[in-house]
Amino acid sequence: MSISKQSLSGAALKEKLAKADHSDLKTSGFWISQSFMIIATIVGVYLAAQAGLDQAIVFDDITSKQSNYFLRQSLYDEVDANIIMLRKYNEEYFSRAVPKSELKQHTPKLRQFVWESMKFSPATLETPSYFLREIQAFYAELDQLIENGTSRVYGHSYAGKLMTEKLDHMQNEVLPRLAANTQSLASDLKAQGVDLSDNLMLEDNNSNGSQQAQ
Repeated sequence: MSISKQSLSGAALKEKLAKADHSDLKTSGFWISQSFMIIATIVGVYLAAQAGLDQAIVFDDITSKQSNYFLRQSLYDEVDANIIMLRKYNEEYFSRAVPKSELKQHTPKLRQFVWESMKFSPATLETPSYFLREIQAFYAELDQLIENGTSRVYGHSYAGKLMTEKLDHMQNEVLPRLAANTQSLASDLKAQGVDLSDNLMLEDNNSNGSQQAQ
C-alpha cells in the first residue's frame, strides 16, 4: 500500500513539473546568452580596433622615417656636390691671382634645390638641429667669403685658405655625421622590411667625397 502511494506521489510530482511554467527560466537563459554575445562582440571590436591602431602607428612611423631618410640623403648628396664644385673653383680660380672679372665669371652657382625645398617639408622639423645649423652657417659664410674674395677684400691666398678650411670642416665633420644618421634610419627601415635600393647612392657619394678630400 505504501509503495502505491509513493508511486502516485512520484507521478503527481512529474505531472506538476511538466505542467509548471518555465517561461521565467527560459527568458533568463535567453538574456544570459544575449549578454555573453554582446560582451564577446564588444571585446572583439575592441581587439580589432586596437590591432588597427597598432598597425596605423607602425605605418605612420615607417612613413615618417622614409621621408626623413630620403630628405637627409638628398641633402647629403646636394652638399657633397657643392663641396666638390667649390674645391675645383678654389683650386683653379679663387685661391689664385686672377683678374676680378675672370674670378667672378667662373664663380659657381651652388645647388640649393633640396635646401630651399626643406622650408616646405614637415620632415625638416624632425631633422637634428645640428645639421640644419651647420649647413645654414656653411652657406651663409661661403656667400660672404666669395663676396670678399671676388671683390679682393681678402687676398687670394687668405681667401683660398679660408675656403679650404670651411670645405674641410663640412666634409670631414658634418657630412660623416649626416651619413651615419641617415644610415641609422636605413637600418631601422630595413629591419621593418622596407626596401631602400637608393641607399647605395649615399655610400657611393660618401666614398667619392672622401676621394676628393684626398
